[in-house]
Amino acid sequence: MNKTLIIGITAATAILGIAGPASAFTFGTNGISFEKEQQVKFNFVHSYGAYQSTLKVFEVLSNGSLQAVENGVLFQEVKASDNKSANNYQSTLGNAMQMVNDTFTFLANKVYTLGLVSTYNGKTVGSAFSSSEFNANNSQRAVFGSLGGDEGKAFTTASSFQSSNPFSGPVALGFEDRRSAQADLDFNDFVVTAEAVPEPLTMGGLALGAAGLAAARRSRTRRSTDAQ
Repeated sequence: MNKTLIIGITAATAILGIAGPASAFTFGTNGISFEKEQQVKFNFVHSYGAYQSTLKVFEVLSNGSLQAVENGVLFQEVKASDNKSANNYQSTLGNAMQMVNDTFTFLANKVYTLGLVSTYNGKTVGSAFSSSEFNANNSQRAVFGSLGGDEGKAFTTASSFQSSNPFSGPVALGFEDRRSAQADLDFNDFVVTAEAVPEPLTMGGLALGAAGLAAARRSRTRRSTDAQ
């Protein structure tokens, strides 16, 4: 393969191909933070339980306190479940569960956490945070990279799922919705996926890639003509 063709393909691959994260990030039970502004896409998977739940984004302030973020509500139950105890109090999207925002932009160098806020009979019964430090006794209440365990059974390997890479594809995030000692710790009560949104290609980048491929084709044509 000639040098011009290699350069053309390399340029196009660099521009059009899928690249890894371009900046440092934290995405796990120690918090969510990106070195550069980053959009993350969330998709609802399932929710089970008698609580009425809302998943929202909180910013961790410099004094260590939490502040609910404007437009930070991701998914919200308008009622506790589709049909009460049927299917283990399941909520489906478009019925009991409503999508409010499926994409959130995390600002550069700020620290965030996801909070699952639960109410019962109109009263707030507690919140479970994806960052362990904000839960009672620093307990883990979210798993990164797992759908959790079997219903009603402790997910004994939860500690193995404390961080993941949202740039490599959709990451499952499973929550245990109870904060009390009576929690079953199955980590499957509320599950979403999260995936970093890649930066859009620019027209200049597309043009450069196309120019590289065009140059490779011209070079190949000239060589073929000279050989005849």
